[in-house]
Amino acid sequence: MSIIFRKVSHTYSPKTPFEYEALNKIDLTFGDGKMIAIIGHTGSGKSTLVQHMNALLLPTSGEVQVDDYIVKPLKNKGLKQLRKRVGLVFQFPEYQLFENTVEKDIIFGPKNFGVGEEECKEIAKKVIKQVG
Repeated sequence: MSIIFRKVSHTYSPKTPFEYEALNKIDLTFGDGKMIAIIGHTGSGKSTLVQHMNALLLPTSGEVQVDDYIVKPLKNKGLKQLRKRVGLVFQFPEYQLFENTVEKDIIFGPKNFGVGEEECKEIAKKVIKQVG
């Protein structure tokens, strides 16, 4: 999978007294099969950048390409398909799901994409083994 940012900018609360530009014309490419770490000071735009990868945030300008899917500033279709490719795990537990078990947290995603209960449990078993 490749993820390409082309001149991506993101402004929070545009045209208000609280307007804040978090990203400014970012050009960035994540290639196939690579592990990438994004580090920086608090408030440097790391979370804003990552949330553009599955369109939790839309760019104010520019575009993000994930394989053949392109996220642009206005209305986007097929976000469900995009989010099947790019998942996010938030830094703080309070932003995570609130199930009683790890298995139930893992099952939440596939279940919401229409996968049956038993198949969800099999998926959870595989994933738990993968991550130890």
